[in-house]
Amino acid sequence: MLDVQRFRGATHREEINFARKFMWAHMIFGAVVITMFLFHEIFWWFAGATLWYTLSLAVMYGFMNERKYCRWLLALVFLAGAGAGVLFINHVFPGIKPPRGPLIPHVVVPIWVGLANLTYVIGALFLLFNPSIRRAGQVGFTLW
Repeated sequence: MLDVQRFRGATHREEINFARKFMWAHMIFGAVVITMFLFHEIFWWFAGATLWYTLSLAVMYGFMNERKYCRWLLALVFLAGAGAGVLFINHVFPGIKPPRGPLIPHVVVPIWVGLANLTYVIGALFLLFNPSIRRAGQVGFTLW
């Protein structure tokens, strides 16, 4: 039994390593997005981004445990985050008054939010169409 657990998914080692790196990149980049909202003192969007990130981690856990629908759901969560970013840039950000002494100037907000949107749309496309990620989700894997 221990050998089965030790070599679980050994035939798909390259796919699993790619999927691990993909999931780690999401965890790091999502935390950076949340931190940027905090540093810009946009607290409602900080709270929303935190909820989105928590939901994405829960769905990511399901994907790593061989639940096929979680791959599609995680792609949907990524697209929802990108859509919220587009809404933020187009409707919310123009009406925000910058605080007196922000840690990061408000001029860079559209740049990093736009990059985050683009990154998560590309990530959703990877989740939907990359065969390596699909195979890793079918076999199941851990982050380490």
